[in-house]
Amino acid sequence: MTGVILAAGKGSRLGNHTSDTPKSLLKLNGDQTLLDYNIAVLKKLGIEKIYIVTGFNSEKIEEHVKGDHIECIFNPFWNSCNVLGSLYMALPYINDDFLFLHADTLVGFEVWEKLFSYEGDIIMPFKRKICGEEEMKVRLDNAGNLLEVNKTMDEKSADGEFLGIAKFSENITPYIKEVAEQLFKTGRLDFYMEAAVEEAIKDKKGVKAFDIGEAKFIEVDFEEDYLLAQKTFTN
Repeated sequence: MTGVILAAGKGSRLGNHTSDTPKSLLKLNGDQTLLDYNIAVLKKLGIEKIYIVTGFNSEKIEEHVKGDHIECIFNPFWNSCNVLGSLYMALPYINDDFLFLHADTLVGFEVWEKLFSYEGDIIMPFKRKICGEEEMKVRLDNAGNLLEVNKTMDEKSADGEFLGIAKFSENITPYIKEVAEQLFKTGRLDFYMEAAVEEAIKDKKGVKAFDIGEAKFIEVDFEEDYLLAQKTFTN
């Protein structure tokens, strides 16, 4: 299995914290960064093949992981595309099942263990909660099959928030690549990864989700998220 970490963005909503430092290199505990935490998670799962998609100040990430048997893939369009564009840069390198994650998303290890063992074409963990307008929301059927995943659905119909981590099977990777290309041919580059997943749902691929319950989960977007992450993820 392969790990794909997206770390291309600048993190401008964190202000001075990321004026010259990629968000993924913000310190979490001691010398450990957000990126280090997620690399450690993948290695604890036994994943040795790790790709990091970089963008803003990519050389700092490359230097940070130098000698760690991790390959960085530079996205030259990082400032004009969205998540699907960065994932697309990594897809040609992947030839087996892969775990997808954002460098700025921290999730308790028990969730990763469950995700790692789950079978299906696409598996997407979510947090059951009342969602706001900006959150990536999910809607499921009673069997746990994903019906929708987007930011635009009515908050009242949502079952919770997608964590931003997922497992993709080797069989579905060529399909995701093809769908991404079709979406980009519309002339837009601002698609989230979830746009490709929604196409998979329409084409009746095996897209499932599971509730993480009370497990820890923080997406670091704003300073208050960062401060909470430092308190919550202490090891």
